[in-house]
Amino acid sequence: MDITVVGSLNMDIVAVVDHMPGAGETVKTASAQLYSGGKGANQAVAAARQGARVRMVGAVGGDAFGESICMQLVKSGVGIEGVFTKDAPSGVALITVERDGQNRIVVCEGANALLAPDDVERACGADPLPPGSAMLLQNEIPRATVVHAIRLAHRRGWRVVWNVAPVERIPAGLLTNRDIIAVNEKEASMLVGFEVIDDQSARKAAEQLLAIGPGLVIVTLGDLGSLALSPDFGVIRIPAFSVPVVDTTAAGDTFIGVFAADWDGVQSPELSLRKAAAAAALCVSRRGAQSSIPTREETETFLRQHA
Repeated sequence: MDITVVGSLNMDIVAVVDHMPGAGETVKTASAQLYSGGKGANQAVAAARQGARVRMVGAVGGDAFGESICMQLVKSGVGIEGVFTKDAPSGVALITVERDGQNRIVVCEGANALLAPDDVERACGADPLPPGSAMLLQNEIPRATVVHAIRLAHRRGWRVVWNVAPVERIPAGLLTNRDIIAVNEKEASMLVGFEVIDDQSARKAAEQLLAIGPGLVIVTLGDLGSLALSPDFGVIRIPAFSVPVVDTTAAGDTFIGVFAADWDGVQSPELSLRKAAAAAALCVSRRGAQSSIPTREETETFLRQHA
């Protein structure tokens, strides 16, 4: 599988705390850790570690963070020819993690905000990748760049996998029935205007999102697993694996990256969704973002152990 990821690259600054500070409150912790992250980069690494051929299209600053982010991508097997250096600081995510693994994230866009439609065109506008390829996107880059990338993917005959996060309105007529929307329960709630908390509400939300134009909608539900809906395959319900939760930071990105790397767009997505759930379970049992993303061998071993 050939995958082009157009998205964000950040340096994550992670602090683990006993509890989240309230307004005006200061909490102490022993230290903070630095991890390469960003939704785009995390999903690229997840797909590459599952064996896909992945290239990243994004932007970093000409600083030490940018150099470190690119080095980590290369180490994970992701091509960085489409990563541009901008006259701005690299993106940074400030992440506070509670002892139970739940997190709060503030993203400082930096160079990500300067990734332009022309950059996407330069990186892959004349690309000879086959029509079965996929383009994976998120919303931590400018809106115009996301829309341009989707239209470029359609011109090339590539399948689009769009993680609509952070949430923004989905333009009518933008997506085709070969495309995929992936959202978590909170994002789905914001898009459809009612609370998504269980199977029934997730299915209702997926039906509403399917009417926008994609051929498959995936709604992840945290420790309840995920629900997918398509006209071709109907409703697919995948339970979550039960594991000790250490850090949920990159779990959603891992799920989406693994799914994009595994699904061929033709067969039922059920097995690919189960593999994505397994990889996400391994991810939440480890600390960090990209450092927590499993390899294909680790994911397959986990699946055999939980068959």
